Amino acid sequence: MILTESGLAKHIKNSSFEKVYFLYGEESYLSALYSRQIASKIVGSHPLAEFNYQKLDGQSCTVGEIHDAVEALPVMAERKCVVVRDFDAASAAADDIKQLSSLIQDLPESCVLVFWLDVVSADVKSNSKWKSFFSAVDKAGACVDFPRKSKSELVRLLCREAQKRGCTLSPANAGLMVERAGDDLRLLMSELEKLCALAAPGEIAREHIEAIGVLTIESSVYKLSTAILKGSYEEAYDILNGLFAQREEPVRILAFLSNAYADLYRAKVAMAAGVRAETLAGDFSYRKSARLAIAARESRNIPLKLLRKSLDILAEADLKLKTTGANERTVLEQTAAKLILLPRIEEEKSE
Repeated sequence: MILTESGLAKHIKNSSFEKVYFLYGEESYLSALYSRQIASKIVGSHPLAEFNYQKLDGQSCTVGEIHDAVEALPVMAERKCVVVRDFDAASAAADDIKQLSSLIQDLPESCVLVFWLDVVSADVKSNSKWKSFFSAVDKAGACVDFPRKSKSELVRLLCREAQKRGCTLSPANAGLMVERAGDDLRLLMSELEKLCALAAPGEIAREHIEAIGVLTIESSVYKLSTAILKGSYEEAYDILNGLFAQREEPVRILAFLSNAYADLYRAKVAMAAGVRAETLAGDFSYRKSARLAIAARESRNIPLKLLRKSLDILAEADLKLKTTGANERTVLEQTAAKLILLPRIEEEKSE
């Protein structure tokens, strides 16, 4: 069967477990969290619980080792839990997939087997091995996909988790955390732990978030592009100085800045063709179409010709960083200046 996150939570709450679970998706934090919760609920707080909770590394263990772990009887308990992290069906031998599928179909009542993915990605729609593995779990147990959460979902989750830790977090400040740290739940929960330690018991204020909260390079460069488009030298160079202080690679900074301008250009071209920018998400592998919607709004008053020339400036900077011995910081600062000056130069040419 295919379960949602809420469906899996009900399984755990009611201890109505399937024999096998496959937890995967973009939000690996949740895959890890629920694999622990399943194991904890099954083995309980029995003095010998550790003997009934077996963890295997799917990158190094064999199918035979999974088989042996599953078949071994629990110690003074009705059930045990075997958890396999990062089994990669795509790189496994075809025979291994067949043996594992056979094992999954004939699991003993005394064991719950959990596969969860951390760094491995599962292509369950196209890859034949993944499809076989997924089908085996689907028939014998439950598969749960954890996609990346939307901003509104993250805001609600952060507010709820803060409350559990004895703190108050407003939706506005939770939104600020997402804006600064991005939408990776693992990072956000790590940030929340720090903020709760600082503020508890009490309210997590904006000042706390700005004082110790992480600002991802993507968020920083987004702010940089906004400052450049506003023509604000001071703000743009303050952001650049902050990125240099964090020892971010200049090539990486430029790549994110180029991506921001590419978003603007794609959105502008779409609007010029009478097409909603969000419809391009699939064509350019955007994880979220909202990014293009924002770009459409920000590019509304920017001439298409200006965006083309901006991309030329960025391409020139990229070539200079990668092929010459020029000072990398100077290249980036000059590039920011060129982008800020470009609208004025183009306006003077047209007069």
